[in-house]
Amino acid sequence: IMNCELLATCSALGYLEGDTYHREPDCLESVKDLIRYLRHEDDTRDIRQQLGAGQIIQNDLLPIISQHSQDKALFDACIRLMVNLTQPALLCFGKVPDDPTVRHHFLQVVSYLQAYKEAFANEKVFGVLSETLYNLLQLDWEQRQEEDNLLIERILLLVRNVLHVPADPHEEKNVDDDASVHDKLLWAMHMSGLDDLIKFLASAPSEQQWSMHVLEVTSLMFRDQTPELLVSAGQTRSAQEKQRDAQELEVLRQKEQAEKRSRTLQRGTRHSRFGGSYVVQGLKSIGEKDVIYHRGLHNFKNYTHDLGKAVRRVPKRKQQAKDTEGKRRSALNVRLFLRKFCVDFLENCYNRLMYLVKEGLVREQAQQHDETYYLWALSFFMAFNRGNGFRADLVSETMSIRTFHFIERNITNYYEMMLTDRKEATSWSRRMHLALKAYQELLLTVNEMDRSHDENIKQSANVIKSKNSLVFFLSFCFISFFWAGPRKCCWLKPLVSTL
Repeated sequence: IMNCELLATCSALGYLEGDTYHREPDCLESVKDLIRYLRHEDDTRDIRQQLGAGQIIQNDLLPIISQHSQDKALFDACIRLMVNLTQPALLCFGKVPDDPTVRHHFLQVVSYLQAYKEAFANEKVFGVLSETLYNLLQLDWEQRQEEDNLLIERILLLVRNVLHVPADPHEEKNVDDDASVHDKLLWAMHMSGLDDLIKFLASAPSEQQWSMHVLEVTSLMFRDQTPELLVSAGQTRSAQEKQRDAQELEVLRQKEQAEKRSRTLQRGTRHSRFGGSYVVQGLKSIGEKDVIYHRGLHNFKNYTHDLGKAVRRVPKRKQQAKDTEGKRRSALNVRLFLRKFCVDFLENCYNRLMYLVKEGLVREQAQQHDETYYLWALSFFMAFNRGNGFRADLVSETMSIRTFHFIERNITNYYEMMLTDRKEATSWSRRMHLALKAYQELLLTVNEMDRSHDENIKQSANVIKSKNSLVFFLSFCFISFFWAGPRKCCWLKPLVSTL
């Protein structure tokens, strides 16, 4: 139930009649009041939940910015309010709550964010945001006011927050090549031209202050993608790929038929105690004789010696980290647009943007843990470059001795934090995973340079190999991480494959 004052404030914004939104005379003051209310919400984020239940973004704020964008003060206030309402739930609560009651509020906020994301997948909304951002970027630096810079930053933060919202697989239930909510959002960005503005911000010398925001938005755009899928997008499928897909389909069909037969066997007319007794040959019991099985054969595939025993509780710090990276194949038109974005980004933006971000990280001008975006971009775009006709000049900025040392320093830091900060060991292990994948990609790129026909590129690869004690460092990583550290399996695969 919405608070009376909050309900009155929302009602004073205006109303939607058909496709036309009629704003009230005190609409601007009402938006400012809502911003003020959000400053004083409690630990359960009650104001945020009430506004989410009232669908204020879907019914009021998006129609206002779409139809009344000419009112600059109102537009600025609405963008400011939406940036606050769409900020990640983890940022609101600090962490995933352990208390069941607070966790319920956390999940409620996440569900409202997912509804917001679906509402933003609209070409008209992104068209207004793109047009406003374009007009602001047209201004020279001496003409641009402080409020203009604030609006540019808020638009980028709003896009980042919306892209950051996690998918709800139970609601979407999408298969590969189907358009998810995230795909629809990306397509709306593409049709509005916002992706071109992102590339302009990454390459323009006068806009280098937005480099970290641009990298965050770019990483969130590609979070469901893999470089291999984007490289192969639009290319003719080979006979081997078709045969592999047919084999996977056949395996799934056989599995479904086996499950159907199993369900048929389980629906017997006789009582379960007449299932019979069987001797399992080759499987010894406590003594020297074979195990005697007293249940139906259709349940035997789930048999273990631990059946009926109490499950041993594993401490949290010794549990394996769950892999949260959900990869899926997006719709073809989305993959084609993202592939073109990658090609343009590598040719015009990558080297400059990575240099600016690296300088900000070294000088400690970025926020905490922002280096993870740098590590992701390095591994993703260098892998795409390897698969898309390798060109060493496109990734020359990150193929340096300094980059190797930067990643080695981060790997060492993450490992030490995993040992000392036991409560957040899972988070540190995920950062470790990103750093190891980036290091692996650097070594694969060095290997690709070594096989090049250009003697200058070969010489550069030899210099890099001579300056880095790669084998010693990776051996140290493998031995110390596997034996001394918490056994988080998510980073073992890239480490072993690199070795």
